[in-house]
Amino acid sequence: MAATITILEESGESGFRIETLMERTGISKSSLYMAFGSRDGLIAAARARQFEAMILESIGPIRQITEQATSREELRANLQLITAFVADLSRTAQRVERCAVIAGTKGRPEFSQWLAETQTRLSTEFARIIEDAQLRGFITRKHSARMIGNFIQAVVLGRVIVGFDLDAGPDELAQWTEMVNDIYDRMLFVD
Repeated sequence: MAATITILEESGESGFRIETLMERTGISKSSLYMAFGSRDGLIAAARARQFEAMILESIGPIRQITEQATSREELRANLQLITAFVADLSRTAQRVERCAVIAGTKGRPEFSQWLAETQTRLSTEFARIIEDAQLRGFITRKHSARMIGNFIQAVVLGRVIVGFDLDAGPDELAQWTEMVNDIYDRMLFVD
């Protein structure tokens, strides 16, 4: 699976060749087809695992800063640090991969269903983290925990657009981070 993901990251789905995977891993074509049914099944399984890893990578730091925060101010400061890290344009490739995984659901109803179930499970986990912060009085209860989590995920994924803006200035990261932190301050920390 790791080799499949690596090849997909290098070549995309259209450039993915079973022969390349066989050369790198020594696995036979019949074994691949027995396990995954088809090239498409293999790609869908790899994309699913890739997507889950991406989401977990996002949730882990949020869980950590939320659980470790001892005050609203500390949570706010830590969220600002994560926002700057996540917004860095060096992470554009990861965001593009996430978009590619989502786009790969087109015409694949089983993969689309799996991805929806995975996203729902992970959104639920994200909502639990935010709800815990709400219960501790660190985040406003004005908005539902699930909507806050979905909004944060949308902001992170939407950052991919800036990676393709050739006119983004040298201070773009600072501007983006300041704007997102301002939105979060107004959405999360104002009762």
